[in-house]
Amino acid sequence: MRGFVVTAVLLAGLGVASAQSPPGQATPKPAATAHKAASAQRTECVHAVALCVTVPASWQRLGDVFDDLGFVVAEPHPGTDSASWPQLTVAAIDVPPAGATGAAPSLDALVDIVLTPDGSFTSAETLQRTHLLLNQADAEIVRVQLHQDAGQPDAIEAIALIQGEDGLVYSIALRCAPGDFARLEPVFQKTARSWRIQPPAAQPALSSKPRQDSEKK
Repeated sequence: MRGFVVTAVLLAGLGVASAQSPPGQATPKPAATAHKAASAQRTECVHAVALCVTVPASWQRLGDVFDDLGFVVAEPHPGTDSASWPQLTVAAIDVPPAGATGAAPSLDALVDIVLTPDGSFTSAETLQRTHLLLNQADAEIVRVQLHQDAGQPDAIEAIALIQGEDGLVYSIALRCAPGDFARLEPVFQKTARSWRIQPPAAQPALSSKPRQDSEKK
């Protein structure tokens, strides 16, 4: 998994929507429906690295990204293009050493890379940046307002970068229309705090002992 171009992976991966159309205007939802959708959960995993998170059960998995080192789930809005749906992107980034020291970039440095405009938006305004522990791992969460070209809707991204093991950094990102963020931030927070390494369950070993007849002959 070595050899990822960190800038490209972070800027594209921390919002697959950067390669798609930006989210449209917020779609109001009845409070009861939104609460029900948020309460039902399921587990989704990046199987290559056993990274698992909890996501709303009603959200659709749109597919894998980054050579199966990530996936995208989105909140369905019938009658609209799936590229405009609010999206969660979960990915494992294998960060190569850089610089004279050969050390991997810090989380602070990676966040700075994330905040560098990549051409899919004209500017990024940092709204909040927090350092914390998520499941006993160092993490940074940054929330940014993405400003698009004139006539295009803006978007908000909330991005969690989590320091994993063996040079891996785990990223969890929500991208949505500004009007949807207050409603969806609890979904992002729950998903970010639910991250865990969950190896596949071991298969029961087959017994090598010969089967005994239940009755004596």
